[in-house]
Amino acid sequence: MKKKKLSLKLFIIIAVVAVLIVALVTYLIVAFLPAPMNIDWDKVQNIDSNVKLLAAGEGGNKTDAQALIKINSDGTIDDSPWKVLQFTDMHLSQILSTTNVTINHFIDALNQEKPDFVAVTGDIITRKGARPRVKQFAEIFERMGIYWGYVLGNHEGDSDPYTVSRKNIINSFASYPHCLVQNDVKKTASGEEVWGKGNFVVNLLGADYSLSQSLIFMDSGNRISDEDAKKYGVETGTYDYLKESQKTWYKEQVEKAIAVNAKTMLFIHIPLVEQGNVKFLKTGEPIENGWHYAKNSALNVNGKAVGSTVVKDGWNLIEGTASYEKCYSSDYNNGMYDLMKSLRAGVSGLFCGHDHLSNSVLYEDYDPATEKPVFLCYGQSSGLQGYSLYQYGLSDKDEYTMRGYSVIMIHADTTFDLYNVYYDAEYKLVPRVIASEPYEKN
Repeated sequence: MKKKKLSLKLFIIIAVVAVLIVALVTYLIVAFLPAPMNIDWDKVQNIDSNVKLLAAGEGGNKTDAQALIKINSDGTIDDSPWKVLQFTDMHLSQILSTTNVTINHFIDALNQEKPDFVAVTGDIITRKGARPRVKQFAEIFERMGIYWGYVLGNHEGDSDPYTVSRKNIINSFASYPHCLVQNDVKKTASGEEVWGKGNFVVNLLGADYSLSQSLIFMDSGNRISDEDAKKYGVETGTYDYLKESQKTWYKEQVEKAIAVNAKTMLFIHIPLVEQGNVKFLKTGEPIENGWHYAKNSALNVNGKAVGSTVVKDGWNLIEGTASYEKCYSSDYNNGMYDLMKSLRAGVSGLFCGHDHLSNSVLYEDYDPATEKPVFLCYGQSSGLQGYSLYQYGLSDKDEYTMRGYSVIMIHADTTFDLYNVYYDAEYKLVPRVIASEPYEKN
């Protein structure tokens, strides 16, 4: 009798262990095996772009960096405005329900806009099992014939070694003809190696092959190193920052543009500290000294006020843009914005991602008689995988709220227009900057 009871008990233990092993193996298969996206490839067709790539010094390219130029069918130069799209924080992860929706919105946008160039500002290929998604993402651009650039976000390389490392993402993208990411280590004029993976420049040329705008892409890193956290007296684990070697290299690129009366745009992932000069106050929270309410700053859900946007004195927020969360920059201010201001003759602005509930376009007070503003612009978050206004109780709509992309139109005179496009608003252009001036509704 005892033997029978013991055998039954042993059988139950073995059965439970077997079920747990099967469950664990199933989880590992789902979580870590490659997870390709479900793409409707019939929609991925060549857009018949007239954009041509010139290497440094090739043809009429007099610059020392790769350049794009638009050539008409009769061989003349097309000097119409450059249409640049910015996508950010798509988070194409192993959660395919949202990933598949996001990637098909992306393809629809490319077909709708037929851009001359696409700037992708990080947190795109994320989480486990990413290898097939890296290839699929690049293949979309190859099939459509669209040139593009990419900077790493803080989430690329998550779950390493069960995904693609940051280094290998850059190496993989750099191998595709239409991706202008460069995987070599840049050097400053003095020979110093520039920190980061995938720092590069794309020059946009116009009439007579003249430089109109330099697009500068830089790796803003992931988390600050323990050594730097200790050195600068900030908390361990804060977000990273642009290093001194990057600032030096950036300054050199801007000075080249200034020398020929051109402008530059900087594309990174993690925002600068100064982008925290706008913040969201919950209803009833007092406004601090040194801050003021932004125009049309009240946020309502179902007719009930839930908060307002405030801006630090001396700073301005373009109407219709906002930040509904803390600015998740580094805790260490590296002085990058001050450098940009000192070079403002050759600086249009900065375009970043990272904070999903922010599309704010900030600028500091300036003298309109002698200066142009230096814009600090969040790109419109482009993916459904990630936190949203709806999840935070700040919207009565679904997760599509504040999801979309940015459109940057760059003119031959180096001025630019900036628009936001929302996926839930039928691809309507919403103006933010026009002719390099803040857009305000009448």
